[in-house]
Parts: sequence; C-alpha cells; structure tokens
Amino acid sequence: MTGPLPRLLTAATLARTADAGAAVVIVLAAVREYGSPALGSLALAAMLVPHVLAGPFVGLVTDRARRPRLVHAGFAALFAAALGGTLLALGRAPIGVVLVLALIAGCCGPMIFGGLSSRLDDVVAEPGRARARGLDAATYNVAEIAGPAVGAALVAALGVPWAAVASTVACLAAAVLLLSVGGRPGQRPPTRFTDDLRDGFRAIVVSRPLRAVTAATCVASFGLGMLTPVAVLLGTRAGHAAGGGLLVTALGAGALAGSLLVARRPVRSAPHRVALACLVAGGVVLAAVPFVAGWPLLVGLFAVAGFFDGPLLAAVLHVRSAEAPPHTRTQVFTLGAGLKLTAASLGAAMFTLFAGAPVAVLAAALAASQVAAAALGALLLVPARAGRRVPPAGTRTGQPPETSGSRPL
Repeated sequence: MTGPLPRLLTAATLARTADAGAAVVIVLAAVREYGSPALGSLALAAMLVPHVLAGPFVGLVTDRARRPRLVHAGFAALFAAALGGTLLALGRAPIGVVLVLALIAGCCGPMIFGGLSSRLDDVVAEPGRARARGLDAATYNVAEIAGPAVGAALVAALGVPWAAVASTVACLAAAVLLLSVGGRPGQRPPTRFTDDLRDGFRAIVVSRPLRAVTAATCVASFGLGMLTPVAVLLGTRAGHAAGGGLLVTALGAGALAGSLLVARRPVRSAPHRVALACLVAGGVVLAAVPFVAGWPLLVGLFAVAGFFDGPLLAAVLHVRSAEAPPHTRTQVFTLGAGLKLTAASLGAAMFTLFAGAPVAVLAAALAASQVAAAALGALLLVPARAGRRVPPAGTRTGQPPETSGSRPL
C-alpha cells in the first residue's frame, strides 16, 4: 500500500466499520447478558451524546497540533481500547463502568468520522481532492453496509468477546496506519484556545454555503433517524419479516455506487448546490415509496434514493474544506459530523412518539424531511438583505470581503 491517501482511507474504513458494527454487537451483548436490549441502548446513547459536545474540542486539538498524525493515531488507539472495553464489560462489570467506557469511545467518535475526513487536504493536492472526497464518502458507505453484518456474524459464530477483539484490532490497525500518514505539519503561530474555539463556531455561522449545508444536513439527518424503523415496517407490510434490513442495505449499496461514481467523475457544479439538489432528488424518490406495492420495485427505490447520498456526502465534505478557515478546519469537520449524528439520534427518538401512525404516513414524512432540508438550505443561501453589510472578521475596511462565490468550488 503506497501513498498517504490509500493508508488514510484504509484506516478510516477500518475504524468506521468497527464503530458501525459495535452498535449491533452492543445490543446483542445486552440481550445475551441481561435478557433485554435496554442497557445496550443506554450504552449506545452514551456513545452518541458526546459527539456534538466533544466534536469542537477534539477537532481543535488536531488543528493546534504540529504533528496531526500523532493526534489522529492517539484518538484511534483510545477509541480501540474504549470500544473493546465497552463490549467486554457488558454483563461482566457494573453498568457504570460500561457507561464510562462508552462515553470515552463517544468522545473519540468525532475524530473517527469528521476528523479523518479533514485530513484529505493535508495529503492530497488540489487536482485530486474531488476524487479523494468521493472515495472518502465511500468509506462511510462500506462501514454502514459491512459493519452491522460483520458484527452480527461474529457474535453468532464466535460470541461477543471475539467480536470485541475484532473491533479492537481493527481500530488499532487504523491507528498504526494513521501514524504513517504524513502531510503538512502545523506551522501557525500560537493563539488562545478559546479564540480558536470561537472561530470554529463562527466559521459555520458566517459562511453562507457552510451554514446552509450544515443546517440542511442536520434536518435531513433528523428525518433519516427514522429510516431503519420505517424500513422494518415497510418490510413487514410487504410480507418480508427481514425485509427492513434488505431495504437499509439497498440504500447503503446505492450510496456506495454514488460515492464511487463521484470519485471517478467529480461533479463540477458548486458543491453546496450539489448537496441541496441531492437532498431534493433523494426526497422525491422516497416520496414514491408509499405508493409502491411491488417488493422488488420498493428495494429498487431505496437503492436509487441511496445513490444520491454519495454525491451529497462528497459535496458536504467539499463545502467544509473550502469554507473553513485553515486553523479551524478539523474543528468544522468534527462539529458538523457531531451535529448530524445528534440530529439523527433525536429523529430516532422522535419516531417512538409516532410509531403507531400508518407506515405510508411515516414514509411520506421521511421523504418530506429531505425536501424540507433542501428548502431550508436554499433559504439560508439568500443574503439577509441588500445594501450595506458588515464585513466578515479579518477583512479590512475598504477591501471587498472574500465570499464563497469568488472561490473555485
């Protein structure tokens, strides 16, 4: 394996697959040890909550580091220990210990997702970044497809301890690979931590494309939080007891195909427009779900809807990279990833309040959430009002402010 990009992508795939598989293993372990998934769900919640809280701080540690690869590798190793410890502690240690380990793993989560994606700019020159973002998006898709399947298979064949070992080994291998990923070291002068933290939040608010894409993807993720239970209900309605898993897999397979296509043939349009267009397209496809009776056609619709997620994610990564100030880039990535994951968790919780509604209504709400997300993003792209504007920070009076429209996106 030559070159920093293949090593970075391989490390990201290993760590993200381990994370995706752990969610299934935790629930299965709780059922085996306690006879109920309740404590497993509690441990999962403990892993999810820190993402949005720890994201800015985790990203900022990397942004301020002179050797970012050491920070990334350290977080991957800590993630390995905490994740493996969580799986092994279920049923063998007090629940408080399990939750502490899950919280530690959750604090590392933003680095495994947004943080590793932010490294692309350090290891890939500009001509190849569009292709690299498509490949990075594909690592998320591979993890979503393979992680749960591999985790469940390991538990069924070898038991929870071996599944825990496999997750730990995968994350440790990722840490070793990250140690070999070079890139540009940090060279900026020292600044106050609180100032940099403020700048990261401000970047998302000030940049119209970044603000629009962040808000839109959060709303879309909130809707997608109900995707799995809706898919299960659709499968049951169609007479396929395990059909929900197939629909989710079809969505992931479609997303992988979309990511690989974008990696091969990058879209040349402005990335924030690509992201919003993909949200609309995916929502329109999902809007047909309540009216489809044939099972093969339903599976196909989910695959087509998933296809648009590939260019969507690649475009979101592009917007974050182009719009984030260099000294807060990783922070913007980790904060954006944490917000999306938190929104999805809230959406899943909200589903429980409406679980008794007709499945057609729930599917329609899922589709509507994607279109509404695009509408919100489009609204946020519109300037507040014509006329005199306050120049953004860093722009001297008398100089035209740099806007996203003047950048090659």
